[in-house]
Amino acid sequence: MVYFWGWTVCLLATAVVIACGFRMTRRWRPPFLRDLVRALAVATLVVPVTAGSHDDFYAPAYVVLVFEALFQEEGDPIPALAALTLAWAAGLLVTIGLQALRTFRSGREAA
Repeated sequence: MVYFWGWTVCLLATAVVIACGFRMTRRWRPPFLRDLVRALAVATLVVPVTAGSHDDFYAPAYVVLVFEALFQEEGDPIPALAALTLAWAAGLLVTIGLQALRTFRSGREAA
């Protein structure tokens, strides 16, 4: 039950941080930069990985990465870094897709 409440608090805090981040960046120009920062922030915050050597428990990847890299003597940060890298690549692809959609729409409206 503690595991459930821990994740509930983590997800609520993540939702608040993402909402505040979206609000703070709403006027950023160019839109590509704004979308890229938003996508990378969301990707960093929402990716879970197994918590070190405990395969039954999950934790946010950025927390596992820092903990395994800095505080564990025999830590292995590679799985968390791999998960974050894949999430960042997906965020970059989403941003490129949004920019392509924007460009396509503006080209159709001008014609």
